Amino acid sequence: MRYSFFLVFFFCGFCLFGQKVIPGRVINKETREPLAYAKIQIEEGSQILTNIDGSFEINLSQKSENISISYVGFETINIEISTATQYLQVGMTPKYEQLETVMISDGPNPAEALIKKAIARRDANDPEKLLEGYKYTSYTKFIIDNEFNGISLQADSTSAAMQTIINEGRAYLSEKVSEHSFSSNNGHREDVIGIKTAGFEKPVYNVLAMEVNPLSLYKKDYELYKTKYAGPLANNALQNYDYKILDTIASERPSYMVYFKPKRERIVAGLEGILYLDTESLAIQQAKAQLLGAIKLEVTHIYQYYPEKDLWFPLEQITRIRPGSGGKEISVFGGTISVGSVQKGKGLLNTIFGSKKTGNDVYLNSTSKNYNVDLDFNPEVKKSDADINVVSTASYRDSVFWKQNRKIDFSARDEGTKQKVDSLIKMGGVERKIEVKKAMASGSYPLGFWDLDLSKIFKFNNYEGIRLGFGGRTNDRVSDKFNINGYTTYGFKDEVFKYGIGTQLYLNKKNGTKLNFNFSRDIREVASFDYLKGQNTFSILEPRFVNINFFYNYRRYSAGLEHRITPKFDTQLRISREDIWQIRDYTYLENSEEFRDYDLTTASFSFLWRPFSRFLNTPDGNIILEKDFPQFTGQLEQSFSAFGGDFNFTRLGLKAEHEIRRLDKSRTEFILEGNYAFGDLPLTHVFHANPNNPNRESIFRRFSVAGRNSFETMYFNEFYSTSQAMLHVRHQLRPLLISKNFQPELVFISRYAIGDFEDPEKHQNVSFNTLEHGYSEAGLELNKIFAGFGLSAAYRYGAYHLSSFKENFSFKFTLLLQL
Repeated sequence: MRYSFFLVFFFCGFCLFGQKVIPGRVINKETREPLAYAKIQIEEGSQILTNIDGSFEINLSQKSENISISYVGFETINIEISTATQYLQVGMTPKYEQLETVMISDGPNPAEALIKKAIARRDANDPEKLLEGYKYTSYTKFIIDNEFNGISLQADSTSAAMQTIINEGRAYLSEKVSEHSFSSNNGHREDVIGIKTAGFEKPVYNVLAMEVNPLSLYKKDYELYKTKYAGPLANNALQNYDYKILDTIASERPSYMVYFKPKRERIVAGLEGILYLDTESLAIQQAKAQLLGAIKLEVTHIYQYYPEKDLWFPLEQITRIRPGSGGKEISVFGGTISVGSVQKGKGLLNTIFGSKKTGNDVYLNSTSKNYNVDLDFNPEVKKSDADINVVSTASYRDSVFWKQNRKIDFSARDEGTKQKVDSLIKMGGVERKIEVKKAMASGSYPLGFWDLDLSKIFKFNNYEGIRLGFGGRTNDRVSDKFNINGYTTYGFKDEVFKYGIGTQLYLNKKNGTKLNFNFSRDIREVASFDYLKGQNTFSILEPRFVNINFFYNYRRYSAGLEHRITPKFDTQLRISREDIWQIRDYTYLENSEEFRDYDLTTASFSFLWRPFSRFLNTPDGNIILEKDFPQFTGQLEQSFSAFGGDFNFTRLGLKAEHEIRRLDKSRTEFILEGNYAFGDLPLTHVFHANPNNPNRESIFRRFSVAGRNSFETMYFNEFYSTSQAMLHVRHQLRPLLISKNFQPELVFISRYAIGDFEDPEKHQNVSFNTLEHGYSEAGLELNKIFAGFGLSAAYRYGAYHLSSFKENFSFKFTLLLQL
């Protein structure tokens, strides 16, 4: 037995150490520039390509070998390498006759002509355009083995789980089996039927949302891990990329090897790589793309040919991320990865496998393999509002299921990573850190059984002064069937306590069905209209709140029901009874009777409709994959004079938001909102147009925080309406790339409002204007000048232009921060 063990160890050691890895680089001998995707033919018959920085690695299995290095437009070089070779830098000499023919001729670039033909034939090669329907199954293995210091991810709140894993968890391993189906009528559907996540009791669905691997390279944008790049075969591809034919590959189905490189990298995000285009159909047979900088990102797409359809269909995708050599930040996972000096430390896997060369280790490796492909799938795909649906049994699959569906070997290294992940996740408290970041993104902080509401801790306004408080709700540690919520705050200027208490019953968490009961005694801004749905529950700073000075008191009892009809259509119904009494000297005159204090019985229905956003549907609920536009928010509110109410009125609100995002990071935003009310309307329940200009004479005394959809030159309490329409247009230019850490954003702003007011004589002891002539302002913002701070300037013009410059002009600062 001992002898057998010795033989196994001896031969394994021979295999491990019998090969030598020889690194090297291929460059242009005259310009010293790297030659990307140069072909290196090894004597034994294998072939490799250099990376985009000209680098390569050769596994030498013999004492010496002859290699041949070739590149279009350059003299071919033959070199002998041996075990004595430590590093090989090859300088290739340009062959000017060929360069003149291939690259510098007066005629059209043959590569561009080829790409134009490939773009013209795109619909004939894209499975989604060519086929009525198809289905297939995929197995995906996703590993992060982050054994180095110096790399960190700055991501938005939607990527909080990935940010935590990369920066603090330092390791991750998951497996996924999905059934995919497509029909030309209802589009693509993915059902996750199996999922395993090492180290976590439950799958990290937020990370699963990052694994939206692009099936097709024929789209306008190539999206990889929440980051969009210009598509190499998009209609405008020739504006974004330079192309060069490197070779023609001889095989059963020959292909052109076409190199592509971004031509507007500082403007439009692009990848650098090669396309293997079928010489007959110009379909993609294989593709490879890379990014080099703080990290090295490599993506390989492999297609399989189906002769009966004359179609190349995706077979496999491999994504690798490794430490780079520093330099530019790389955008991935919805954020940026930057690096100072990468220190490659010795980790557990190095100890297990005896690796002395950590530079070869892969720190992220995602491989997806497609199988059971059916290109004659005719039945209609069940339409789903969720792009990815995780079935309830997905996380409970047994070993037989995984043995049948693992189409990629689960190696000893993978098992070692799994053990490491289990240990690191538990020791590092990564589940807790993900829980905290997820809660913070929604405005709370988990403290044991209590989720602390961050918005209740501190506020300031002109009426209450400093407002300190405490609030929140119980979490699943108390019960997964209900929560108890409440808050209490105190204003140090008005010296009044405000408070609220309630409960929420979870009828169906997956569909977001909740039954709410609440009581609160607080203050609210006069003429405000708050949508029950579509509002941000928490923001770091509420720009307008600081300067509001016209409030009223209310005491409200309410009951309501929330229900998500589909992931894209969320609704809420609320019935409430309010007791209202005034803070300022205001009286409402109705039928010769004066009302200063009154009661309201109200029913409200609100909805949020996001028809173009993409969602992940899990057993625990829905996670938004990508917020896309337009989206719509609406609310109908009816107050009844019956059931103890004093007034009968109706209020309507509808808001449409649209955003055009471009690959050069510029964007244009539109917000169109309309409000309409009729009936017995006290001033407390009419509308204002979100004014945000303090009522002070000096420009600098009005210096405050600018809002996103507020009128910066409109004074508080200046205008009120019973019907109004508002349009906000913001156009942000691409960031100004002044330096790595200083990239301010210039924004042009236009705002318009028009409105009317019925029966203004009913409102006693207050004076205000109406908007029937139309209100206009224009402005500029220079954002992210320092630590999220910027500056804003706006000017009022048109019908409501005032007599002096300083009355029409506003100057404020902006603050753009993300949790």
